Amino acid sequence: MQKTFKFEVVTPTGIFYEGDVSYIKFEAENGEMGILADHAPVLVATKPCTLTIEKDKKQKYAFISEGFIEVTPQKVSIVTDLADWSSDIDEEAAIKAKRIAEEELESGAADASRKTELKVSIERASARIKTSGLR
Repeated sequence: MQKTFKFEVVTPTGIFYEGDVSYIKFEAENGEMGILADHAPVLVATKPCTLTIEKDKKQKYAFISEGFIEVTPQKVSIVTDLADWSSDIDEEAAIKAKRIAEEELESGAADASRKTELKVSIERASARIKTSGLR
């Protein structure tokens, strides 16, 4: 039996997920990262991405937006602005949001601050689209 650890995903609206898991995978600012039981303590920033949660040799997928992950000897916590299960994502809406943000960015009319917002919107929408395909 695989060793497990306590894991939670917290959003501004409350706890999105809580349970004992054997493995998680997500996208950190420096690239893809996986966590197993007894991982060294660490605090890293996350990017909008697909979060893979493995429990009892079964995987679940969720979209998470930017946030932080903290690994301690007691538990692993992700604090993020937004989280959605792959099955709850409206892929068509994500595709439309990405297209609208790309068009505005390409128009050249946005100031520097708005360009940053648009790039984040495109990154979020792209991650939502990718996650929606995993069921």
